[in-house]
Amino acid sequence: MNRIQLIREIFAKSNLTNYLEIGTRKGRSFLPVMAENKVAIDPALVIPFYLKFYWEFKNPNNKNNNYFDETSDEFFEKRQEFLTQLGHIDVVLVDGLHTYEAALKDTLNSLEHLSDNGVIILHDCLPPNKFAALPTKQFPTKEEKKKHGWTGAWCGDVWKAIVYLRERYPDELDTYVIDTDYGLGIVRKKTSITDLSIDKEIFDRINKIDFEEMMPKVDHMLGRKEVGQTQKLIQEIQAKS
Repeated sequence: MNRIQLIREIFAKSNLTNYLEIGTRKGRSFLPVMAENKVAIDPALVIPFYLKFYWEFKNPNNKNNNYFDETSDEFFEKRQEFLTQLGHIDVVLVDGLHTYEAALKDTLNSLEHLSDNGVIILHDCLPPNKFAALPTKQFPTKEEKKKHGWTGAWCGDVWKAIVYLRERYPDELDTYVIDTDYGLGIVRKKTSITDLSIDKEIFDRINKIDFEEMMPKVDHMLGRKEVGQTQKLIQEIQAKS
């Protein structure tokens, strides 16, 4: 089960209504989701007209989508009134910049508005190899691809955000990675959180860990679970709906 299938199943089998996607780009994961209210954030939205038309025909509710052509930092800073009117967020897909810092900030900002039964899903939390885990703020360059051996997969160091959240909020959050679709990081509330600021000491220490150091400890550091956990997650959400 990939991220799109998981998100669609969550909405299909629960009473959750509000979906936020960070890193929408061409809309291929965003448009198929059947939710009452959908919000897309990307500073470079390039959704093809034919794709929009197709999914509006399949699901007319897509005509009510909210699109924000801006960074997630700008969105959370400038769109507080919009978020207040929305009321809450039920499901968030974090799939923007594939960096530790960006993924962590997006998750912490989303947590501030997440419903008690909501879930944040971080894509690319389990890179298949060392090069796929290359920390960079942009898509790997031709030089980097040639140097490291490009295989077509790039996840960045998003996985470090999971390590941080598991260490910083062990009692407040249920955080783990499902071993599917390049690693789906799952973040759910166990209780309320009063401090969503970034702890610099923890952040810097985790930032020094590289992929090869993490992999022998992946089950402990990322809380890795098998793909069957997707169905358990859906059932957990459904039971609380």
